[in-house]
Amino acid sequence: MKALYLEGGDGLEVRLDGPALRVRRPARADGHYPLARVARVIAVGAVRWQPEALVACLREHKPVAVLDRRGRFVRVLFRTPGSLGLARHLGELLAVPRFRMRYTRWRRETERCEMQAAVRHLGICCVERRQENVWQQICREQCRRWGIRPGGSYRYLLGLAAAQIAAALASIGMPRHPETWQRQEYRLFSHLLRLERWWQARLLEDVLARRAGVPSRRELTAAFEGGSDQRERRLTEWRRQALLAVMGLSPRQTEVGPLQPDGQTEPLAFPATVARLCAAAGQPTGNRWRVPLGARGSLRTSVRIVRAYLEYDRRTCESYRIP
Repeated sequence: MKALYLEGGDGLEVRLDGPALRVRRPARADGHYPLARVARVIAVGAVRWQPEALVACLREHKPVAVLDRRGRFVRVLFRTPGSLGLARHLGELLAVPRFRMRYTRWRRETERCEMQAAVRHLGICCVERRQENVWQQICREQCRRWGIRPGGSYRYLLGLAAAQIAAALASIGMPRHPETWQRQEYRLFSHLLRLERWWQARLLEDVLARRAGVPSRRELTAAFEGGSDQRERRLTEWRRQALLAVMGLSPRQTEVGPLQPDGQTEPLAFPATVARLCAAAGQPTGNRWRVPLGARGSLRTSVRIVRAYLEYDRRTCESYRIP
């Protein structure tokens, strides 16, 4: 399945035609897009929706992301799926200081690695350590190297990335709805976008190396969609790593071994109970109960979180492999 990109303006209208969307634009042939072959819809600028077309997208769990005419992400519309995994509750987990500290450590280390990979890909000698300073240096270098101002291209690419991230979170039911997002859920969304930003720098560099001048939106969209499947896998892997980090399991471990507990400098041997739980649980599905959180600041152990995860919340479509 592919994403459907709608460039608004000129009276573009979307109607429902049986099991498909019909896109109408004056003086042009109608476009016919079966919903079964559409993964998500990205509407840029003014797009007129007939109510039944929008309802059909939501009924078939096809997220509709809305960008303004400049390419900035505005909102995502979706219907919450029936089967929800533990990843749905990451925002609630991050409201607990103990879990938030673990997540922060993971996020900082992951962004540092992504930043260094982007700098190496672009062949830039960078002595800065702060991410924002490095980002500004990348933009200046691309401006000098290719003779363009990359701000407009990045605005559009990051808008598309935000739309895909929001759609990916919607597909697992998290966050529930933009109107009910809490601070931690907004923070998780923005952090995933920050990680993806370094990949967009690499993507734009490759586009600029193949052409002269400022790339058009059509060219940027084609390049972005060409890496859509790989991006989806990255988002899934980042969610997996974040969840394991919150539970106190190092995502990069090759075996269950010493972990660094919160506020301590000596490693702590993680109990073999986790390994036995994982081996015995197999591939349970469903989401019968909520994450068993205590009061804010509770010191529930990673073993209890993993047990609840394996009993109730693991989804077969998400491969959270714990060694």
